[in-house]
Amino acid sequence: MIKFLASLKLFFALCLALGGVFFYQTVFNTGAAVYGSAWFLALGALLALNIAACAAGRLKTAAPSFLLIHAGLVLVILGGFGSRFLRFEAELPLRAGAETDRVYSGNDVYQLPFSVKLESFRLDYYGEPAGRLTVMDEGGRRDFPVKEGALLRLPELGAELKVLRLLRDFGLGAGGKAADKSPYWHNPAAQVEVKARGVKKTLWFFANFPGMHRAELPFHVFYKLENADIKNFTSAVLVRPAGGAAFSAEIAVNRPLRTRGYTLYQTSYDPADASYTLLTVTRDRGLWAVYAGFAALLAGIFLWLKK
Repeated sequence: MIKFLASLKLFFALCLALGGVFFYQTVFNTGAAVYGSAWFLALGALLALNIAACAAGRLKTAAPSFLLIHAGLVLVILGGFGSRFLRFEAELPLRAGAETDRVYSGNDVYQLPFSVKLESFRLDYYGEPAGRLTVMDEGGRRDFPVKEGALLRLPELGAELKVLRLLRDFGLGAGGKAADKSPYWHNPAAQVEVKARGVKKTLWFFANFPGMHRAELPFHVFYKLENADIKNFTSAVLVRPAGGAAFSAEIAVNRPLRTRGYTLYQTSYDPADASYTLLTVTRDRGLWAVYAGFAALLAGIFLWLKK
């Protein structure tokens, strides 16, 4: 049994199986992640046992570098699986001006050793969004950059277009008046006065709904937005640790905040509410084993290279 557990064939078979699982999870799986399943944990435990048995069989004769490398691999594997069971993860919803130390995981509520206040939330774009009007008929198409007050003359069509208003996020306010719901480009709209064939109409054109008003005009008008791809979203927060000094920080996608053993990630936001953000709070209690494993692994490689 020990010979089988320490065999190189078992090692390569387990690596191949785990590699297949990772490929399936990344490319094909659309349901629940397989990482928490009992059979996946069994594969990881068997791999750690295989490496440990291999090292144990040569405990008296192996060089220190060999033992350190194998011990590091075992710690990394066990730490990775252990960290999944010991991992704490909860959601922290916030609105601008609100401060709380409570987080939520399913139906459970937890209290953090610090409170978080959302001071502001912002979206960053790859470029400054700019609107364009496109007029199309049987004779072709014409593109115009637009700004409020712009007058677009189309003598070949006997038409004239005047841009009255541009909104980033169209909504209806009090009394049914059009107004921006947020400062972000979620529902861009242009109000245009169209004069054609002796008829004048004031119409709204939406970047998200390009087919509107086709039956009302002798030509097609489209409003579109350029450079409006979201680059990042960021929460500016004030963190107040229990018994410690408060400090300000920014949490963005791929730029989390780490404090008091917890990590805060920027997870989501509400396109309809510019004052709302959703953070994810995690704590990996088993992460120290992974770090220790990498330290042992690097030490073993260093000793091996010095030979």
